[in-house]
Formats: sequence, structure tokens, C-alpha cells
Amino acid sequence: MFRYQSAILLRSHRWILPVIAYAALVGAGSAGGGASPLSGGLGWSAAMLVPVVAFLTRSMLTAEPDAARACVAAAAGPARAQLAALLTALGGGVVLAVAGAVIEVLTCDSVMRAPLATEGDKITATAAHPQVLLAGLATAAVCLLVATAVGALLNPPLLRHPGLAILSTLTAVIVALVSDVSPAGAALRHVAASPAAQWPGTEPLVAALGLAAVAWTASALAAARR
Repeated sequence: MFRYQSAILLRSHRWILPVIAYAALVGAGSAGGGASPLSGGLGWSAAMLVPVVAFLTRSMLTAEPDAARACVAAAAGPARAQLAALLTALGGGVVLAVAGAVIEVLTCDSVMRAPLATEGDKITATAAHPQVLLAGLATAAVCLLVATAVGALLNPPLLRHPGLAILSTLTAVIVALVSDVSPAGAALRHVAASPAAQWPGTEPLVAALGLAAVAWTASALAAARR
């Protein structure tokens, strides 16, 4: 089922717009702020996962025509088909997160906060201080989980009207990034509050896991009832 949903994502070319959007957002952050410490760059690339993965999730949940979705649901079960679509979108988000981290390592000021001549020097410096990269990846994980929860809760089958779903997803993305109660917002503020990269906190990660679990369960149950 996961292979089937992955094939839909690739063959429908629904991955192109999220990739372009994420590359543009990450590039805009680098161009707008000039050279920045690696911890700040990783935080920015993690934050940009929230809108991109939320709408990538929507793309996966609306990729199949109703007739094809009905056939898949009859063959494998509607809940399983829904979870496979969500997992495919999450997998795409993981790929984007890793790519964003690589871009930040190569383009930001080094972890040593000293000018380095080549990208190879930056990679070596990052490898010597892995806690900076790990903290950035942990923040990206929180943002990914929040994004997939937003996409699952505010799109079919829970919210079927296209215009309302798009506006609700966009609003939730903004709230997720700026709200004090959002796990993604809390993780990003925790990292930004310190000049050195830190673990974003256990509470945001646990909260993001719980939110994603609730959202996926609700989406799968709604698909089964449909």
C-alpha cells in the first residue's frame, strides 16, 4: 500500500510544487539574512517544513479520484489506505528535512562561528560538533509531526470542502508557527532563545507525537466510516 501511494505521489508530479516551494523558502531565508550560524539556519529550514508538509499531506489525501479510492479501500481497507497516504506524505517531508539540513550545513556560517574556506571544512566542523546538527534535526522532527497533524485534521475525509480546507490549513500553519501552545512554535522559540543550538525540549516532541497520533487516528476512522 505504501508503494502504491508513493507511486501516486511520483507519477502525479504532486511532489514538484512542494520541492520548489521548500527550496524557495529555504533560499529566501539564507538570502534575506545573509550568512547565519548553523543553528539558526537549521531552525529556519525546520520551520518551513510546517507549511510545505501540511500542503503535501493535503495533496496526498486528494490525489486519487473517488472511484480509484473506493477500489483501493475495498481491496486493502479504507483506514489502511488513509494511513498509507499520510505515511507517504510524511516520508516526503523527511526527505525535504534531510535536504534542508544539508543545504544549511553547506551555506550557513560554520558551527565554529569562524570563516571557513570550503564546504568540506564546514562539513568537517559540523561532524566535530554533532550536537548542533542533531538539535536541528530534532526541531525538524517536531515541525514535521505538527505539519502532518495539520494536514490530516483539516483535509479529507474530515474536512471535504476544498476552499474551507485550504484556508483552514493555512490558518493552522500560521498558528502552529507563532502560537505559544504549538509544539512547533515552542521548539523553534526554545532553539532561538539560546545562542548555541540546544535540544528543543522533550515536551514539544512528546506533544507533537501525541498530536500526530490523534490526527492520524481521527483521519483513519473518518475514512473507515466514509
